[in-house]
Amino acid sequence: MKSPGKRALHIGLSTLLIGFVFTLIPWRDRVQAPGSEYWITGSILEPLGAEASTFVMHQGEVLPEAWESDWADSIRTTGQASVGATGVDAVVERGLISVLQSLRMGTLLAVFAAALGGLLCGITRWWGLLKLCGAPTGFGTATRLTLLGLFFNLVLPGLTGGDVIKAAVAAKEHPGRRPAAVMAVGLDRVLGLWVLLWIGAVSSLIVGGDLLVVAVPLSALAGLSTAGLFVLCSPRLRAFFGSKRLIAYFPESLNGVVDSLRNVTSSPAKIGIAIVLSLGNHLCVGLGVFAVARGVGDAVGLLGCLTASVVANSISAIPIAPGGWGVGEAAYAGMFKLLGSSESVGYAVSLATRLCMTLISLLSGFAIWRGGGMSDWLKSARAE
Repeated sequence: MKSPGKRALHIGLSTLLIGFVFTLIPWRDRVQAPGSEYWITGSILEPLGAEASTFVMHQGEVLPEAWESDWADSIRTTGQASVGATGVDAVVERGLISVLQSLRMGTLLAVFAAALGGLLCGITRWWGLLKLCGAPTGFGTATRLTLLGLFFNLVLPGLTGGDVIKAAVAAKEHPGRRPAAVMAVGLDRVLGLWVLLWIGAVSSLIVGGDLLVVAVPLSALAGLSTAGLFVLCSPRLRAFFGSKRLIAYFPESLNGVVDSLRNVTSSPAKIGIAIVLSLGNHLCVGLGVFAVARGVGDAVGLLGCLTASVVANSISAIPIAPGGWGVGEAAYAGMFKLLGSSESVGYAVSLATRLCMTLISLLSGFAIWRGGGMSDWLKSARAE
């Protein structure tokens, strides 16, 4: 358990990080001359994706004298200009507010449905892995514990913070098979990450262009993780790398993990089902991102959105800020910029999908009411 001083320091650093990221967000529509670092804020009248855009300057803004072009002269004299047409050398960027205003309820419902689809795939995958590892659990209980972990993602660092709570409570639910329950949570996360890396590597290679910047590290990580899984699943390879010596350092209470691993390696078909469910989970997330991008009028394709969601969610899982706030927004903004879109669309995608997941997480808080409140669950999980 963290001391009050360390907890306060972590909260302070997380707040600073989130605040810093939000200062980088372009909230208003803006325009600038190529090579300039100065922006003029205003309003773009046409919807996102229009071939030509009319920019109306806000009152109080002043164009630098060094901006010499027809569109700049038009803004000086009339307060507006056509800035999105072919041949116009203006750099135009949509603000987050106008991008979010273009969202419709149908888009948010599509994102919500995609998130629920991904959640169902994740619950089903873990439910099967619990049985495979030797800790069979009812689907209702697996759902409740998954929702519990999802809720704690709101208050714990990173998107995987809730897994710690889920593993501890799963162990509590199976007092005679605690290592198997913990093994199922770990295997669930490992398989999900492995599939995530391969999806990102393949989709970024297919899309190409600027995404090749992330294709190389994703491909390398996917290859290394595959090699690691081969070692994990092969008794001969584990023996070659001295797994027995490593296991000797484990606490005696974790010896059952090895038995759980034997069950896993003897059922490749069930692992295959878990991999298919992982694909379904990540595809649902990518479809949610695609729905938001299309909902605001952006032209990024499904594969590009899938790659963006893979990279952004992987970075968001780093335990820095609660729920990955700030980190995920910056990651989505960077990915959509690589895809030839704007950072504002990336921020909008992140906030819209996060809004839906936050709603699901808050609804998941009802899972805590069974058997005690949040403080009781935390104390119990830490003890386990």
